[in-house]
Amino acid sequence: MFSFQKKSVLICVVCIVVVTVSIITYMNVQSKPEQNVYTVVHLPANSITFSEVEKLDAFAELIVIGYATDEFSEREHVITAFDDGAMQSFHTNTNIKITKILKKPEDFPSDQNELTIIEPVSLDGDIKYTANDYVELQQGETSVIFLLRNSYGDYGLINDNLGKFSLEGVSQYSFPESSASQQISDYQIFRDAVMKKYNLD
Repeated sequence: MFSFQKKSVLICVVCIVVVTVSIITYMNVQSKPEQNVYTVVHLPANSITFSEVEKLDAFAELIVIGYATDEFSEREHVITAFDDGAMQSFHTNTNIKITKILKKPEDFPSDQNELTIIEPVSLDGDIKYTANDYVELQQGETSVIFLLRNSYGDYGLINDNLGKFSLEGVSQYSFPESSASQQISDYQIFRDAVMKKYNLD
């Protein structure tokens, strides 16, 4: 009889543990956003970069606060090739929602709240090509975005990873995983200066 009771208690304890672990696992899976895993190919690019906010502000034609409306995989990825098949250029057309305009050219409508911008990154299957280690804007993450208009009239993000700064703070998506501690520190200092300049802190 005693042995039977011990077995019953043991079975109950095991059941409770299994149910508890299942619930915790389910909740963790539900709370984590789905992140696709890509093979990242880093390519160098010639681009003008600024290490001072004032110079970046002066160079940018359009500065907005906004966020990407689509997941990275759902955006329009553009890759062009030479006749021999070698890659010529790549970028992603990213749709953003504008919540505030900080600087604009005269011909940009003051009430415009949507825009497609160019990011120096693209996707081809499960391979992500990125220029100068650029990390794409994250869906729904409100950021200060520095833009310049190209000869076709399209606005592109400038200054690589120092051309976008999340209002939510520094995260693992602010810079490449391979960044050294000094790069992370420099990014934080630059971001703080941006937040201060536009009274966003």
